[in-house]
Amino acid sequence: MSFKLDRFFYCAVSFVMGSFFFIVGIFILALPWSSSLRTIATKFITENTLVFSLFGLGFALMGLSIGIYTFLRTRHRYVEILIKHNPVTLDETIIRQYLETYWQKQFPQWQTFFDLTLKKQTLQITADLPFIPLAEQQEILEQIKDDFSDLFGRVLGYPYDVHLIASFRQHV
Repeated sequence: MSFKLDRFFYCAVSFVMGSFFFIVGIFILALPWSSSLRTIATKFITENTLVFSLFGLGFALMGLSIGIYTFLRTRHRYVEILIKHNPVTLDETIIRQYLETYWQKQFPQWQTFFDLTLKKQTLQITADLPFIPLAEQQEILEQIKDDFSDLFGRVLGYPYDVHLIASFRQHV
């Protein structure tokens, strides 16, 4: 769910920002060549100061929201686990690097998109896997499950279950 919601917000913000910059760019390109457009813009700014201020406030809040969202999504996240009664902290970056290497080895000709969610004692991986015939999907998922048990259990010492949410791309 988080993976799809993040993708939706990314697409929505990208569309709004792209549209905004396109419209403002066309407006600014036309401004020097049209005296009536300059007159309208000047009249709008001088006569509608409250509306203009509200637009400024809206843009400032959007910029602040995007900045906060970016900060929260890019900060280091850790998962703390107990191994033989000793607390150990794993950095999300290390886990992501292991996963990127794993996906590159497993599907070298495809880029596998994935999202990692760390919450207390839960590690959840959402992955968008390449097209695999339906008859082979269960076997691949069992192999990934075994590989993850080895990777997270033996290599990283993660004693809890790793939850995988996988989807397979449609055949093109």
